[in-house]
Amino acid sequence: MNMTDQVTPYGNITYSQNGTTSVTGPDGKTYQVPRYTQTTTLNPQQQATLDQSQQAATNIAGTANSLSSTGLSQLSQPVDTSGAPALQTSLGSGYTSTLGNDYSTNLGSGYTSNIGNGYTTSLGSDYNTSFGGDVSQAMTNAKNAVMDQYTPTLDRNAEATRAQELASGVRAGSAAYSANEQTIGDNYTRAADQATQTAQSVQNQLFNQQQQQAAYTDSALLNQANFTNNSALNQAQFGNSALLNQFNSQNNAALNQAQFGNSALLNSANFNNSANSQWLQNYYTQRDQPLNELSALLSSSQVNNANTATSATPQTQVAGTDYAGQVNSNYQAQLAQSQGLTSGLFGIGTGLMGMGGMYLGGLGKSK
Repeated sequence: MNMTDQVTPYGNITYSQNGTTSVTGPDGKTYQVPRYTQTTTLNPQQQATLDQSQQAATNIAGTANSLSSTGLSQLSQPVDTSGAPALQTSLGSGYTSTLGNDYSTNLGSGYTSNIGNGYTTSLGSDYNTSFGGDVSQAMTNAKNAVMDQYTPTLDRNAEATRAQELASGVRAGSAAYSANEQTIGDNYTRAADQATQTAQSVQNQLFNQQQQQAAYTDSALLNQANFTNNSALNQAQFGNSALLNQFNSQNNAALNQAQFGNSALLNSANFNNSANSQWLQNYYTQRDQPLNELSALLSSSQVNNANTATSATPQTQVAGTDYAGQVNSNYQAQLAQSQGLTSGLFGIGTGLMGMGGMYLGGLGKSK
C-alpha cells in the first residue's frame, strides 16, 4: 500500500517486485512477504547535472591524490633553517651607555651663587623707622593762641552782661543772676572747645607733614638700594646664564653624538633580525603551501546529488491488530458482567430476607 509510483517534472520513481522473503509470524506460521525495488529515473537535464557534479568530484579527488603523492614530497624532509640570516641579540661593544668625558655635570668655578659686595641688605642710617618729634607743645601753643583771641571779647561780653544786671536791678543770688552767670560760663567753655579743636587740627597737620617727609626720604633710599641690588643681580645672572648655555650646548653635543651612534647600531640590528624573520616566513610559506592546497581540496563541501524534487513515499496509517488489547477488553467486559450478576443475586437475597422479617412480624401481631 505504501509503494506508490511517482511521476514528477524532475524524474520518476517506480516500484517493481524482485522476489519474496520468508517471515515467521507471531502465530508461528511462515509467510512469504514480497520484496520490491525502488527505481529513480532523472530527466535528461537532471541526469546531466548529476553527471557533471560527479565528474567534478572525481577531478578534485584525482588532483588531491596527485598532490599528495608528488607535491608533498618535501614534507618528508626535516625542517632546515640553516640558511636563514643570523639573529642578532647584542648591539656589540660600539653601543655606549655613558656620554664620555665631554659630558659635564659641573658648571665650573665661574658659576656664582653669591651676588657679591655690590648687593646690599641695609638701607643706611638715613632710613627712618620712626618720624617726627613731640607735637604736643605745638598743640598747646595753638590752643593758647586761639584763646588769646577769644578772651578779650568774652571778657567784654561778661562785663556788659553784669552791668546790664545792675541797671536792671538784678541782684547776686537771684535766678536771673544765676542764669546770666551760667551763660557767661558756657561762652568761655565753647571758646575753649573751639580752641582745642583748632589746636588738634594744627597737630594733625604737623604729624602728616612729618610722615610725608619721612616717607619721601625712605622711598628715595629704597629705590636707590633696589637699583643697586638689581644691577648686581642682573650682572650675576648674566654671567651664570652664559655659563649655563655653554654647559647645555656642550652636554647636548655629547648626548646627540652618543644617541646617533647607538641609533645606528640599533637600526642595523633591527634590519638583520627583520631579514631573519622574513626568510623564515618565506621558508615556511613554501613548505606549507602544498599542504594547505591539499587540505583545501580534501575539506571542500561534498558534492550533493541532483535534486529530484520528489516527495517522500506516502505512508498509510493502517495499524496492526491489537490482539492483547482485545483480549483484555473482553476480560474486563466478562468481569463487569460477573460482578453485575453477583450484585443482583445479593440484592434478591436481601429483599427476601426483608420480606421474611415483615411476615414474621405480622404473625406476631395477629397473636
